[in-house]
Amino acid sequence: MVAAPAEGTQQHNAENPSVAASDTSNAGTADLTDASPAHALTNPPRPGGYPQGRKLLLAVLGLLAAGGVAGWLISHWGLEETDNAQLQADLTEISSRVPGTIVRVPVQDNQEVQRGDLLVNLDPRDARARLLQAQADLVVAEREAQAMRAQAGSTASRAAAAGNEALAAQQSARGELTRAAADLRRLESLVKQGGVSQQDLEQARATFLQAQGDWTSSRASGQSAQASLSQVGVDVQKAAAAAAKVQQAAAALARARLELSYDQILAPAPGRVGARTAEPGRQVQPGQPLMTLVSSTPWVEANFKETQLQALYPGQSAEVRLDAFPGRVLPGRVVSLAPASGARFALLPPENATGNFTKVVQRVTVRIALDPRIDPAIKAQLVPGLSANVRVQRR
Repeated sequence: MVAAPAEGTQQHNAENPSVAASDTSNAGTADLTDASPAHALTNPPRPGGYPQGRKLLLAVLGLLAAGGVAGWLISHWGLEETDNAQLQADLTEISSRVPGTIVRVPVQDNQEVQRGDLLVNLDPRDARARLLQAQADLVVAEREAQAMRAQAGSTASRAAAAGNEALAAQQSARGELTRAAADLRRLESLVKQGGVSQQDLEQARATFLQAQGDWTSSRASGQSAQASLSQVGVDVQKAAAAAAKVQQAAAALARARLELSYDQILAPAPGRVGARTAEPGRQVQPGQPLMTLVSSTPWVEANFKETQLQALYPGQSAEVRLDAFPGRVLPGRVVSLAPASGARFALLPPENATGNFTKVVQRVTVRIALDPRIDPAIKAQLVPGLSANVRVQRR
């Protein structure tokens, strides 16, 4: 029933070419109308009717997102990370140990130096004069000590001789006194019997009194010898004091030699010179800063959160990424953990027992040593203060 009118219409159009042309024109207009944007807005495609290209694009985007999430999880799995880290190094302040005048500064800012290299040279003339004075003082002290030793020895010898003489005189006087006393007693008996004259008795008495005088004199000589022995002790003490002065002068000489050596300020360790203020002709005092020596062996101080500490131990491997070298990974190793949080070392540590309390996540400094096999070209550019990102592999 439907095909017949169509055939009739086609036959009618064939017999009337003008009508057929009109129908063809109307059909073309209808096709353009269907393809217009307004038609597309008023007649949206049915669900499930998206083109295959759009489906493919959505699938690719989904895969990329999933791959990115998976890659991030893989790269961060089993790691503790922080970007609160900086490169550090030993900063040694170079100063003078003696007052003086700078005569030469052979180093420049940023220059690389080795241990023992000359950094500053002071005028040595004052120190040399003090050294000569100390040498002369030592010679004088040695001569005085030698003289005191000789005097003590001479006094001891004289005291010993005097003591021996006094002892001999006492022995002789005692014997003479004993003999004279015996003769006097014997003559007194004979005088009563008329055996000797009164003159012989008087002579015996005079001899006895003379013996008593000699005995008293010998005892005085012994006391004098004892006093000489006491003087020996005094001279020995003087000699000891003179020897102490010799040691004092020797110490002063050693100090003068040290002060002369301090005129040359040497590098205590290898590093680079920075903050140089030393200039020839400048007067310096002990402890006055002249320059700073930055060590050539840097390390990293990473401030991890307290919630990360349970996974950190000395000896763990670490990866260090510096902002100054994008894309470069420097291997390292955890050396130690700080004994207290950074807040405890602050000038004004927090006191949570007073006032309002606000809980803040604390951070603990972890020291990380860099691998010494780092590229020398990069190592030469590692300076303290550079920002870093640190990842530590869990055990």
